[in-house]
Amino acid sequence: MLKELLIKTRSYRNFDKKQRIDRETLLELIALTRYVPSTANHQPLKFAYAYKEEDCDRIFPLLSWAGYIKENKPPYKGNEPAAYILVCYDTGISKDSPDVDVGICSQAIVMGAMEKGIGACMIGSMRKSEISEVFSLPSNIVPRLIIALGAPNEKIVLTDSVNGEIKYYRDENNTHYVPKRTLSEILLPEI
Repeated sequence: MLKELLIKTRSYRNFDKKQRIDRETLLELIALTRYVPSTANHQPLKFAYAYKEEDCDRIFPLLSWAGYIKENKPPYKGNEPAAYILVCYDTGISKDSPDVDVGICSQAIVMGAMEKGIGACMIGSMRKSEISEVFSLPSNIVPRLIIALGAPNEKIVLTDSVNGEIKYYRDENNTHYVPKRTLSEILLPEI
């Protein structure tokens, strides 16, 4: 069951924009982060969200998508996300936000979303100062990652990497392929 959920929980970049996500669903996903570990139990992360179409339209151009893809870059017009969750840390709680906390909380959100049939894409490449303005963040709240959400509108296929090649790519049908290192490639020698 967990393996199936992990395989389905991909970085979707095309969404059915007509299928909106409501506030209650976003709050349910954010609430999942209350149950995950946090470094020294500081829990410095805070979350903002957007689901209204006009707000999503303001956020979208502030993000960089699919760095490996140079031509015909997704999301395609009309396939933009229906909602966003912004992962931030509060400098009043901690001067730094451990990457591990950001990763654990973000993975909980995207897995919870996929369990509901909602696709997600974690994006670290964003214009942070402008994102802070859109969300009206106080100076002690620092954006770290944004999660784009929506009904998946693309096919993603996991493949084994060949010769260490891990760059994702799209074929002529816009099927998105994600090479993953094999188990033998990620295992260290047994002790």
